[in-house]
Formats: sequence, C-alpha cells, structure tokens
Amino acid sequence: MYKTVRAAHRLLASLSLPFLLMYGVSAVQMAHGAWFSMKPEIRESQWPLTAGLTDARAVARDVTAHAPRIRGELSNIRATATGITLRLVRPGTVHEIQYDRDSGTARIKTSRAHTMGMLNRLHHAAGLWHDSVALNVWGAAAAIVSLALLVLGATGVYMWFARRTERIAGGVLLGVNVVVVLVLLGLMRSAGP
Repeated sequence: MYKTVRAAHRLLASLSLPFLLMYGVSAVQMAHGAWFSMKPEIRESQWPLTAGLTDARAVARDVTAHAPRIRGELSNIRATATGITLRLVRPGTVHEIQYDRDSGTARIKTSRAHTMGMLNRLHHAAGLWHDSVALNVWGAAAAIVSLALLVLGATGVYMWFARRTERIAGGVLLGVNVVVVLVLLGLMRSAGP
C-alpha cells in the first residue's frame, strides 16, 4: 500500500509542479510589483466597420471579422452618445474599442502585457463559463490541480504517519506550520483597509 501511495504522491506532485510554479511566480509579482516591469506595449488602430450597430456583440463580431488578431471576452460595455465602448479581453491583452455609430469607425487601443502580465491574468482566471475554449481548459486544469493538491496533502500525511521514526519531527513541523498559518490569517484579518 505504501508504495502505491508514494507513486501516486510523486505523480501528482510532478503534474502539479508547473501550475504551482506559475502561481508562485505570479504571486511574487503581485506582492512585489516594483521588482517587475509591468508597462504594457500599447498600439492604436482604426477600422471601418458597419455603420449603425447598436449591439456590443455585433460590434465585437464585426471587429473580429475585420481584424482576426483582435479577439477576447467581451466586457465593460457602455453606451455613449455617439456609439458604444467595449473591451475584448484575454490574459495579458486588452483591446479597448470605441465604436462610432454614425461613421461605423472603431478606434482600437490594444494594451499587450509581457509574460509577467499574462501570468498575472492567468492567476486570476477561473471558471468554465468563458467564450474562449482555452480559458475553459485552463479553468478545468486549475480545478484538477486543486483537487490533486488536496490528495497530495492527504498522501503526504499518510506516508509521514506510516513511517514511525519520523512521526515526532513531522508532528512538530506540522504543529509549527499550523500556528504560523493561523497567526498570519489573524494578522491579515485584523489589519483591515
């Protein structure tokens, strides 16, 4: 039994490692933003679209038909006196679109983050309701890795408990970790805004 649990533990650890590294690097970036250059590359363009559109989804479809490199999830829709503003967002890239209903012109400002900016956005991406298949796959993979980490913890505790010679040292380390986590949670909770 021990060998089977150890094999499962190693397999889950190996499969989870790339995700944990990505989340660890992006967490460091969020906690210490000054260490990283987060200035995005900005480009502006203008596209002739169909005039008279009143629906943001129709504008988004028209933009992606004329400029296939511009794609993403539709967000931040706002009606203006002359048309519609909206965003097409994907991890690391934001396309801000200002559509003029009378002329059918779309002014597009694209902010493209570098690798750290993309990792930051992937860190926050969640769920399975995205328009993008890739983001839905990412959400499913993050859920699977989350479950794998729970199993990894359980198999680790089992293996530690099965080795009698390491119970005292493991118990001390586990106790110290629980105390540290509880103290940190208490400090964060009491700090407030």
